[in-house]
Amino acid sequence: MKQLNTLPIENLIDKVRIANKSGQKTVVLDIKDAIALTDSLALAMTRLAGNLDAQLSKPATEDTIQVSMDGGTF
Repeated sequence: MKQLNTLPIENLIDKVRIANKSGQKTVVLDIKDAIALTDSLALAMTRLAGNLDAQLSKPATEDTIQVSMDGGTF
């Protein structure tokens, strides 16, 4: 499985944080950063969807929990 590169996502988060702290109204990405971010997000979302599908396709296991209570010396 290909290694998930989250650096473009982290870079975007940092840019937004800095822009917010400095009162900027916009955040601009050059095309190279935008493509890297798109690829990283697409890979992350695809992997999450695959993991969800795998979990949903597993047969549900039912665990039985037995609880016994007595009144003690009540």
